[in-house]
Formats: sequence, C-alpha cells, structure tokens
Amino acid sequence: MLNNLISIFKVEVISSKKSSSDRSEILSRVKSIADQIIQIRLDTGKSLVFATPSTSELKMDYIAINNLFLYEHGVSLERVFVMRIIEKVKEMLVYTEQSLTQIVSALGYQNSSSLSNLLKKTTGFTSAHFKKIRKNKLEIIRRQQTE
Repeated sequence: MLNNLISIFKVEVISSKKSSSDRSEILSRVKSIADQIIQIRLDTGKSLVFATPSTSELKMDYIAINNLFLYEHGVSLERVFVMRIIEKVKEMLVYTEQSLTQIVSALGYQNSSSLSNLLKKTTGFTSAHFKKIRKNKLEIIRRQQTE
C-alpha cells in the first residue's frame, strides 16, 4: 500500500515537473525500447525481460514509468510490451512466410499456445486469419502483375 502511494506520488511529481512533450518523449522512448527488445528476441531467439532495459535506459524506477503509462494511457507497461509483440506477430504473419510456431520460437517463447491465445484474445482473430490476409494480398499482387 505504501509503495503504491509512493509510486502515485512519483507519477504526480513526474507529471508536474515534466512538460507534456517530456512525458510524450518518455512514452515514445519506452515504445522504442520495447521494439528494440522484440527485435533482439527475433535476432537471438532469447526471451528478454522488458523491465530492466526500460528502467536503465530511462534512468527511472519501473513503478514510476508504469504509473506514468497508467496515468497517460490507462495501460500498464507490461500491456504496452504485449501490444507491441502482438503487432509484430501480426506483421510477421502477414508479410513473411513464417508460421506462428516459427514466430513463437524466434521470439523466445516456450510454446505456441500461449502466444496464440494472446493473439486471439487481443485481436479477436487467430493466426489463420492473418495468413489469409497474406494469401489475399499475394493474390492481388499476382493479378496486378498479369494485367
């Protein structure tokens, strides 16, 4: 309880000390860090924790950053990271030939069911839907090339 109050106070201090553009910069940097971590995961196949790089890069306490996101956007840092992962998964399903199983492995997850469930819960669609979008896009491109 006390830690929560301290964190809320930190957000109020951050919000009052920093201008809107400073807060926007912090929020943009967090999203950029999330994207970098996702890319590292794809390059190495290793699962990296989101919190540590965020706090060290921004030189701010994780709870304070998290509360700033909650205050500004109504979502937690973890949710932001999950949403960035889902966007990357959707992009890879539509624009690459990789299967969800391959993407899961590339992102360092242990099994595909958790990411598959998360994709369905977040977007309302399964990976098959995004593969169908890919198929439709390729068909349109083929038709345009033959005309």
